[in-house]
Amino acid sequence: MKKTKATQLLAIGLTGILLGSTFMGCGGNTAEEDSPAATSADSASESSNSADSTSSSSSGESADTSSASADGDVSGKKIAFISASNQFDFFVYMGAKVKQICEERGIEVDMLDANTNVTTESDLMAQAVITGYDAIIMGPVDSQALVPAVEEAIEAGIPVINYDSFMEGVDVHARVGSDNQNLGRIAGDYAVEFLEEKYGEVKGNIIVLTYPALETMNSRTAGFLSAFEEYPDVTIQEEELRQCDAETGQTMTDNLLIANPSGSVDIIFGANAGVIIGANAAVEAAGRDDVALIGIDSEQGELEAIASGGVFKATVAQDNIAIGEASIEAAISALQGEKTGDVVIPGILITADNVEEYMENDAAVKEELAPYL
Repeated sequence: MKKTKATQLLAIGLTGILLGSTFMGCGGNTAEEDSPAATSADSASESSNSADSTSSSSSGESADTSSASADGDVSGKKIAFISASNQFDFFVYMGAKVKQICEERGIEVDMLDANTNVTTESDLMAQAVITGYDAIIMGPVDSQALVPAVEEAIEAGIPVINYDSFMEGVDVHARVGSDNQNLGRIAGDYAVEFLEEKYGEVKGNIIVLTYPALETMNSRTAGFLSAFEEYPDVTIQEEELRQCDAETGQTMTDNLLIANPSGSVDIIFGANAGVIIGANAAVEAAGRDDVALIGIDSEQGELEAIASGGVFKATVAQDNIAIGEASIEAAISALQGEKTGDVVIPGILITADNVEEYMENDAAVKEELAPYL
């Protein structure tokens, strides 16, 4: 593998229609300072009541945990669930799964939205401490900047369950999410197979759209690159984005396609949904069917692009429902005085071969959870 570190291309102008930016994979180390503020804890919260459930194992499968209540009654307890951003189905349906299980277990849960704003999330954490919740489930907008807020909750005796982007240096009761490096590796292994099928050997040129400020993107990119360590005939060019969203991904790719004529790029990889959806829009608008797109996450735009049979070839989905299920079960364990530790939910490779089945299953899950939205 030959690597080049390209400088950031300046945006000349946006092309195409505005695409909604996607936050998954952007929950790393840097605050989204320009994000709109979310509502306060009072106005953002919803409540759901409930008594018995299933939990998610580290394999993403459901396991009967009805006997857990024998260790302690959790009915009547109150939990805060803080979403990193309810702009995206990933978090919305994760929260819906939490609400469903809370209803079954007799737990009251308030749903709070940080709206990708680290200051808002810090305020929500502080308000949760003042309110005196029995546990807090939170997905950090910024895994470093939220450390003081999490420490404050822990010092107040409130167990914290950290989901999605794992936080370091804080004694949380559980961390639940995907192994981001492994998600990237799954995407990289697919890219290796794609190049071998295309050329009969593993060679070619790949552009990786990166956002180094974010831990999650770094981990996914590192996993992707690790798949090419033994392939010297693959050249990888890393391009740094100004922002981790669809508009920036589209603008960057527009410029890259101008700089790299037809036949000179085999694959563009983007480590979150927004970035790769933007890149896909640029590639399709340019009519560049010589370029294949590989991403991470499972937003509707990604799934539809793969199902269309176009240049978007694969993505690696996180199982958000399993993450939500494992998070609330970890919170229940915390209420019963137990620490869960790390729960890693495997990623799912989605290609043209299984995208229709995935979409059908996804639609069925969303229909089941619709009453909890």
